[in-house]
Amino acid sequence: MDCKRPHKYRALKQLLLVVCTLAMVSCSWIKDDTDDCPNGFWLQLHYTYNILDVEAVTRYVQDAYVFIYDAEGNYVKQIYATPEQLNANHHRVRVEGLPEGDYQFVVWSGIGNNKYAISGDTRTIDDFRLSLSGNKTECADNLPDLYHGALVNVHYDDSYAIHDVEMMKNTNQLACLIVSVDENAWINPDEYTLKVVSANGTMNAFNQLTSDVETTYKPFEQGEVTFEDADYGELQGIVFNLKTLRLMSDQDSRIILEKNSGSSDQVLFNISLPEYIGMMGTLYTNLGREIGVQEYLDRQDFYTVVFYLSSDLDQLLQLSVNNWRIRANHHLKL
Repeated sequence: MDCKRPHKYRALKQLLLVVCTLAMVSCSWIKDDTDDCPNGFWLQLHYTYNILDVEAVTRYVQDAYVFIYDAEGNYVKQIYATPEQLNANHHRVRVEGLPEGDYQFVVWSGIGNNKYAISGDTRTIDDFRLSLSGNKTECADNLPDLYHGALVNVHYDDSYAIHDVEMMKNTNQLACLIVSVDENAWINPDEYTLKVVSANGTMNAFNQLTSDVETTYKPFEQGEVTFEDADYGELQGIVFNLKTLRLMSDQDSRIILEKNSGSSDQVLFNISLPEYIGMMGTLYTNLGREIGVQEYLDRQDFYTVVFYLSSDLDQLLQLSVNNWRIRANHHLKL
């Protein structure tokens, strides 16, 4: 009698042969050469903590300085990833050469210039400070974009691992327009100065403010502007562009407009910037949830602020932040 194996057994044998063949040419215990296998300890940078809640790391985070500390906070070493290295590695930074153990990683982007200064970075994590260069208390610079991220209590060994680091933007740009509600009024740019005063010039490794010394931010550019307003039509005024470091909801930052009148300056308004910007935060949601004031301040990085002056240019009547209008008789506290 001629006994033949059923077709299903032949098919199973062929399938096993294919699997074994693939295993011999892939990353496996059978193959000694594993150069094509994923390996290494990587920090994967992200920048989704923005007002659009989209991944924007490849567009905005250009480089990375990684400060490494052990579990007790003692400095171990620093790694720098160039723009070319970040692009080649899909915005991952490889960490290698560490003894197995638990570590803390502090990541900054945008500090490789003469606008920022680092101190205490080679001691303990509590000693780390980032500030404006020269510890200056006045800044009229177009500050380079600054980003921060951190991981704590991360175990390092030889196994393949990718750890996500969410970056946060630490610089804000304000385009401040000074206009009159009277379309016939002309505002002389030479008669007005605008500044932001805040004690936010120094941060620690965890991105918290550490100094009560006030920094005065002045415009890095200013000039005349023609502004089209929905209520008042075409208005003439002044635009001031300035950059500040991180704004905090619990750290008052004052925006001050002064009119130069002879030997003294007249303060037209002196208001809380986080307070009025924070009002806009209550109007935004993120994935269906309301966001708090601090989250809004951290996610939003560009503000168009329009100050509407009276016809005689001596009173602030209205304030508009990113197209949301606040009227003085209801909200503004000067």
